[in-house]
Amino acid sequence: MTVSPKAKIISRKVEFKGWHNLETVVIQHRSLKHDDWASPVSREIFYCGTVAVALLYQPETDQILLNEQFRVGAFLAGDENPWLMECCAGMADEGEDPETAVRREAIEETGCEILDLEFIGKAYPSPGGSEEVFMLYCGRIGKAEAGHYGLEEEGEEIKTHLVAATEAIRMLDTGRITNAATVICLNWFARNHDRLRRKWGNK
Repeated sequence: MTVSPKAKIISRKVEFKGWHNLETVVIQHRSLKHDDWASPVSREIFYCGTVAVALLYQPETDQILLNEQFRVGAFLAGDENPWLMECCAGMADEGEDPETAVRREAIEETGCEILDLEFIGKAYPSPGGSEEVFMLYCGRIGKAEAGHYGLEEEGEEIKTHLVAATEAIRMLDTGRITNAATVICLNWFARNHDRLRRKWGNK
Protein backbone atom coordinates (compact mmCIF):
# COMPACT_ATOMS: atom_id res chain seq x y z
CA MET A 1 0.00 0.00 0.00
CA THR A 2 1.33 3.46 -0.96
CA VAL A 3 0.29 6.12 1.59
CA SER A 4 0.66 9.90 1.81
CA PRO A 5 -1.03 12.34 4.22
CA LYS A 6 -3.62 13.10 1.52
CA ALA A 7 -4.25 9.79 -0.24
CA LYS A 8 -3.38 6.11 -0.19
CA ILE A 9 -3.21 3.49 -2.93
CA ILE A 10 -4.84 0.30 -1.70
CA SER A 11 -4.13 -1.80 -4.78
CA ARG A 12 -3.04 -1.50 -8.39
CA LYS A 13 -3.17 -3.96 -11.27
CA VAL A 14 -1.51 -3.61 -14.68
CA GLU A 15 -4.13 -4.26 -17.35
CA PHE A 16 -2.08 -3.48 -20.46
CA LYS A 17 1.47 -2.53 -21.41
CA GLY A 18 2.14 -0.96 -24.80
CA TRP A 19 2.79 2.48 -26.29
CA HIS A 20 1.02 3.65 -23.12
CA ASN A 21 0.15 1.61 -20.01
CA LEU A 22 -3.22 1.00 -18.35
CA GLU A 23 -3.74 0.14 -14.68
CA THR A 24 -6.71 -0.40 -12.41
CA VAL A 25 -6.04 1.52 -9.20
CA VAL A 26 -8.04 1.40 -5.96
CA ILE A 27 -7.39 4.57 -3.97
CA GLN A 28 -8.63 6.47 -0.92
CA HIS A 29 -8.19 10.19 -0.34
CA ARG A 30 -8.90 12.54 2.52
CA SER A 31 -12.51 13.68 2.55
CA LEU A 32 -13.57 17.24 1.79
CA LYS A 33 -16.75 16.69 3.86
CA HIS A 34 -15.26 15.44 7.12
CA ASP A 35 -11.91 14.92 8.85
CA ASP A 36 -11.41 11.32 7.76
CA TRP A 37 -10.86 9.17 4.69
CA ALA A 38 -13.40 9.16 1.85
CA SER A 39 -14.69 5.80 0.56
CA PRO A 40 -12.28 3.84 -1.69
CA VAL A 41 -12.71 4.33 -5.43
CA SER A 42 -11.54 2.16 -8.32
CA ARG A 43 -10.32 3.86 -11.49
CA GLU A 44 -8.70 2.78 -14.74
CA ILE A 45 -5.65 5.02 -15.15
CA PHE A 46 -3.93 5.64 -18.49
CA TYR A 47 -0.19 6.33 -18.08
CA CYS A 48 1.24 8.74 -20.65
CA GLY A 49 4.03 10.46 -18.72
CA THR A 50 5.34 13.98 -19.25
CA VAL A 51 4.58 15.73 -22.54
CA ALA A 52 6.68 18.76 -23.46
CA VAL A 53 4.86 21.32 -25.61
CA ALA A 54 6.14 24.48 -27.31
CA LEU A 55 4.31 27.17 -29.24
CA LEU A 56 6.95 28.19 -31.80
CA TYR A 57 7.13 31.94 -32.49
CA GLN A 58 9.19 33.86 -35.04
CA PRO A 59 9.16 37.44 -33.71
CA GLU A 60 10.93 39.05 -36.70
CA THR A 61 8.01 38.15 -38.97
CA ASP A 62 5.42 37.92 -36.16
CA GLN A 63 4.46 34.38 -37.20
CA ILE A 64 3.53 31.16 -35.41
CA LEU A 65 4.64 27.75 -36.71
CA LEU A 66 1.86 25.16 -36.30
CA ASN A 67 1.85 21.43 -36.98
CA GLU A 68 -0.96 19.68 -38.81
CA GLN A 69 -1.36 15.94 -38.32
CA PHE A 70 -3.99 13.20 -38.21
CA ARG A 71 -5.19 12.34 -34.68
CA VAL A 72 -6.92 9.02 -34.17
CA GLY A 73 -8.68 10.23 -31.00
CA ALA A 74 -10.35 13.08 -32.88
CA PHE A 75 -11.32 10.68 -35.67
CA LEU A 76 -12.88 8.17 -33.25
CA ALA A 77 -14.72 11.02 -31.51
CA GLY A 78 -16.39 11.77 -34.86
CA ASP A 79 -14.57 15.01 -35.68
CA GLU A 80 -15.22 16.05 -39.28
CA ASN A 81 -11.60 17.13 -39.61
CA PRO A 82 -9.28 14.88 -37.56
CA TRP A 83 -6.17 16.63 -38.96
CA LEU A 84 -5.54 18.96 -36.02
CA MET A 85 -3.51 22.16 -35.92
CA GLU A 86 -1.15 21.88 -32.98
CA CYS A 87 1.95 23.06 -31.19
CA CYS A 88 5.15 21.09 -31.45
CA ALA A 89 5.00 18.43 -28.72
CA GLY A 90 6.22 15.03 -27.61
CA MET A 91 6.79 12.74 -24.66
CA ALA A 92 9.93 13.23 -22.62
CA ASP A 93 12.15 10.15 -22.65
CA GLU A 94 13.01 8.48 -19.35
CA GLY A 95 15.41 10.76 -17.45
CA GLU A 96 15.01 13.60 -19.99
CA ASP A 97 13.98 17.03 -18.69
CA PRO A 98 11.06 18.75 -20.50
CA GLU A 99 13.14 21.61 -21.93
CA THR A 100 15.56 19.18 -23.55
CA ALA A 101 12.63 17.11 -24.83
CA VAL A 102 10.84 20.03 -26.45
CA ARG A 103 14.03 21.26 -28.15
CA ARG A 104 14.52 17.76 -29.58
CA GLU A 105 10.89 17.54 -30.70
CA ALA A 106 11.10 20.93 -32.43
CA ILE A 107 13.91 19.69 -34.66
CA GLU A 108 12.19 16.36 -35.35
CA GLU A 109 8.75 17.84 -36.07
CA THR A 110 9.55 21.18 -37.69
CA GLY A 111 13.26 21.29 -38.55
CA CYS A 112 13.61 24.37 -36.34
CA GLU A 113 16.03 25.06 -33.52
CA ILE A 114 14.55 26.74 -30.44
CA LEU A 115 16.69 29.76 -29.61
CA ASP A 116 14.90 30.91 -26.43
CA LEU A 117 12.26 29.35 -24.21
CA GLU A 118 9.74 30.90 -21.85
CA PHE A 119 7.80 28.64 -19.48
CA ILE A 120 4.02 28.97 -19.76
CA GLY A 121 2.87 26.52 -17.13
CA LYS A 122 1.93 23.00 -16.16
CA ALA A 123 -1.42 21.37 -16.94
CA TYR A 124 -3.14 18.01 -16.51
CA PRO A 125 -5.29 17.39 -19.63
CA SER A 126 -7.44 14.60 -18.13
CA PRO A 127 -6.61 14.08 -14.44
CA GLY A 128 -9.69 11.95 -13.78
CA GLY A 129 -8.25 9.09 -15.81
CA SER A 130 -4.60 9.80 -16.61
CA GLU A 131 -1.40 10.95 -14.90
CA GLU A 132 -0.30 12.69 -18.13
CA VAL A 133 1.11 16.16 -17.51
CA PHE A 134 1.78 18.93 -20.02
CA MET A 135 4.85 21.13 -19.54
CA LEU A 136 4.05 24.14 -21.71
CA TYR A 137 6.49 26.62 -23.28
CA CYS A 138 6.73 29.35 -25.87
CA GLY A 139 9.84 29.03 -28.02
CA ARG A 140 11.58 31.64 -30.14
CA ILE A 141 12.72 30.30 -33.49
CA GLY A 142 14.75 31.88 -36.27
CA LYS A 143 14.06 31.41 -39.95
CA ALA A 144 11.43 28.74 -40.53
CA GLU A 145 9.93 27.19 -43.64
CA ALA A 146 6.66 25.31 -43.95
CA GLY A 147 7.13 21.71 -45.03
CA HIS A 148 6.74 18.03 -44.16
CA TYR A 149 8.42 16.52 -41.12
CA GLY A 150 8.15 13.75 -38.51
CA LEU A 151 9.77 10.40 -37.78
CA GLU A 152 8.61 7.62 -40.10
CA GLU A 153 9.50 4.95 -37.52
CA GLU A 154 6.97 6.55 -35.15
CA GLY A 155 4.29 6.82 -37.84
CA GLU A 156 4.50 10.61 -37.89
CA GLU A 157 3.33 12.58 -40.91
CA ILE A 158 3.47 16.26 -40.02
CA LYS A 159 2.81 19.26 -42.23
CA THR A 160 3.95 22.60 -40.79
CA HIS A 161 2.25 25.95 -41.41
CA LEU A 162 3.63 29.45 -40.86
CA VAL A 163 0.74 31.73 -39.98
CA ALA A 164 0.55 35.33 -38.81
CA ALA A 165 0.24 35.61 -35.04
CA THR A 166 -3.06 37.45 -35.38
CA GLU A 167 -4.36 34.69 -37.68
CA ALA A 168 -3.36 31.99 -35.18
CA ILE A 169 -5.31 33.84 -32.47
CA ARG A 170 -8.28 34.16 -34.86
CA MET A 171 -8.13 30.39 -35.50
CA LEU A 172 -8.31 29.89 -31.74
CA ASP A 173 -11.26 32.25 -31.34
CA THR A 174 -13.23 30.66 -34.19
CA GLY A 175 -12.78 27.09 -32.97
CA ARG A 176 -10.28 25.97 -35.61
CA ILE A 177 -7.80 25.06 -32.86
CA THR A 178 -9.12 22.16 -30.75
CA ASN A 179 -5.94 20.50 -29.45
CA ALA A 180 -6.01 21.18 -25.69
CA ALA A 181 -2.34 22.07 -25.21
CA THR A 182 -2.44 24.42 -28.21
CA VAL A 183 -5.60 26.12 -26.89
CA ILE A 184 -3.81 26.81 -23.59
CA CYS A 185 -0.62 28.04 -25.25
CA LEU A 186 -2.39 30.34 -27.72
CA ASN A 187 -4.56 31.88 -24.99
CA TRP A 188 -1.36 32.62 -23.05
CA PHE A 189 0.32 33.93 -26.20
CA ALA A 190 -2.59 36.28 -26.97
CA ARG A 191 -2.07 37.94 -23.56
CA ASN A 192 1.72 38.10 -23.94
CA HIS A 193 2.05 38.78 -27.69
CA ASP A 194 3.22 42.38 -27.49
CA ARG A 195 5.62 41.70 -24.62
CA LEU A 196 7.22 38.74 -26.40
CA ARG A 197 7.67 40.68 -29.61
CA ARG A 198 9.44 43.46 -27.71
CA LYS A 199 11.54 40.96 -25.76
CA TRP A 200 12.61 38.78 -28.70
CA GLY A 201 12.14 41.00 -31.73
CA ASN A 202 15.54 42.68 -31.60
CA LYS A 203 17.68 39.58 -30.94
